[in-house]
Amino acid sequence: MPSFSDVLEFLSDTWKNEQDKIGRQSQALIMHLRQTAAKEATEGTLCFDGEDRTAKLYENHYDSLNHGFQFQPQNKFPPSMGLSLLLRHHVRTGNASSLSMVVDTLRAMKSGGIYDQIGGGLSRYSTDYRWLVPHFEKMLYDNALFVTTLIETYQVTGAKEFAEYANDALAYIDRDMTSPEGAFYSAEDADSEGVEGKFYVWTQEEIEAVLGRQTASIAIPYYNVTPHGNFEHKNILHLKQGTHDLARTMGLDEPVVKEELAKARALLLETRSKRIRPLLDDKVLTSWNGLMISAMAKSGRILEDPDRIRRAEKATDFIFKHLRKPDGALLRRYREGDARYDGYLFDYASMSVACLDLYEATYDARYIWQAHELMLMVEKKFASDGAYYETASDGENLIVRQVTGYDGVEPSGNSSAALALLRLSAYLANPASEQKAEKIFRVFHEDLMEYGLNSSFMMQASHLYLGGLKAVAVIGRRDSDMLQTIRRG
Repeated sequence: MPSFSDVLEFLSDTWKNEQDKIGRQSQALIMHLRQTAAKEATEGTLCFDGEDRTAKLYENHYDSLNHGFQFQPQNKFPPSMGLSLLLRHHVRTGNASSLSMVVDTLRAMKSGGIYDQIGGGLSRYSTDYRWLVPHFEKMLYDNALFVTTLIETYQVTGAKEFAEYANDALAYIDRDMTSPEGAFYSAEDADSEGVEGKFYVWTQEEIEAVLGRQTASIAIPYYNVTPHGNFEHKNILHLKQGTHDLARTMGLDEPVVKEELAKARALLLETRSKRIRPLLDDKVLTSWNGLMISAMAKSGRILEDPDRIRRAEKATDFIFKHLRKPDGALLRRYREGDARYDGYLFDYASMSVACLDLYEATYDARYIWQAHELMLMVEKKFASDGAYYETASDGENLIVRQVTGYDGVEPSGNSSAALALLRLSAYLANPASEQKAEKIFRVFHEDLMEYGLNSSFMMQASHLYLGGLKAVAVIGRRDSDMLQTIRRG
C-alpha cells in the first residue's frame, strides 16, 4: 500500500503533467451532475390518484394504539403536513378513516410528553411510540405547522378543543419565542445545565411543595405524576384522562377541577420560570417566520382574534424592514442587528404564502402585491426549465443548483411556491401563475403519484389545483356580518 507521501507526490505529478486531462474529466463530471440534478416536466395526467394512494399509505403506517405514524423503529415526528393532507382527503372523499387519524393523532400529541403541558409548545420529536418522552428541543417550524393543522381541524370538525390547543401553543410563542420587535425566534435547546429535559421535569415532592395539598391532589393524577417518575426518577407531565373523567373519579364537580388545574398550571409555570432555561436560539429565519406568520394569520382569522392578526402583521413588517434589500431581494437570517445570507427559494415562497394568508385575514390589498412581488423575484432569481432552483442565480457559485420538491420536516420551496402561485392566479386573474404551478406539479409528477409521503405539502397545493380555482367577488362593508363569516372560511 502506498504511503500518504507517495499519494501526494502522485497527485502533484499528475497535476503538473496532465492538467488538460484533469480539466476535461472535471467538466464531464460537472455536466453529469447537472444533468442528474435537472428535472423536466412530464406529460402525465395530473389527478387525485396520488392523494388517494398517499392516504392509504398513511393508513398502512398508522399506529392505532398510540396514534401517529410509525415510519421509524422508535422515534415519532410530528406529522403535521401529512395530517393536513388527510384533512383535505376527508373533505374531498368523505373518508372517515382519514379524519379519525387526524383527530386521534392531534389529541395524542397534545396529551403526550411531546407537548409541554405547563408552558405550551411542541417538542421536536418523541423518542418512543407513546408520544411520552420527547427530545425536548422546540422548533419554530414544528409549532407553526402544528398550529396550522389544529386550526384546519377546527374548521373541518367544529370541535373547540382544537382551537383551544392552537391558542395554547400560540401563547407559548407569544411568551417565549417572540422578539421585542415582533419577529419569531428559531428554537429552544433541549437541555439546561448540561442535562436534557431538566427544565421540564418534576418530582412528586416538588409539585406538592409548590401546589399545596388540595391542588396537588388534583394535579398529580391529572398529570400522571408518581413518586418514582417516568424519566430518570422524575416526571414528564402527560395526560391520560380529561377533566370530566377526573372529576367523576374524584367525586368533584368539573368546574372545581378545572379551576384547580388552572391554578396548578399557573403556579408550576411561575416556579419553573425561576429555573435555568434551555438556550434560546434567537436567530430570526425568514422562512420559518413565514410559516408562523401564516399560522398566526389563519388563527386570527378563523378564531376572530384581532391580536393574532396584529402579531402576524408586526412580524411581516419586521421581515420586510430588516431582511429585505433595497432591490427587493430577501436575506435569510437576522440576529442582533445583523442580517445576512442571500435568501433561498423557501424564504421567498414561505413569505409569499404568509402575505396571502394575511390578506385573507385583513383584506388589505398590499399583502397581495407583496406576495406577487416576491414571486416575481422568484421567477427572476430561481427559474429553470422546469421547477425552481433552491438557490438564486446571483448567489454562491455552486457546481450544481438543486431542484427539489421533498417535503421533510418543513415544506420544500417548490411546494410553497406552487401554493403561492395558485392563489395569486385566482386573486390577480393571472393564468400564467397557474401554469407555472402546474409545471411544478408536472416536474414532480412521479413523486406525487408514487412517493406522496415525502410530498405532503406539495400534494396540498396540487389538491387546490385539481379541485379547481374559483374566485368570488363580494361587495359590501368590511365589517358586515356576511363578509366576516366568509372570511372565517
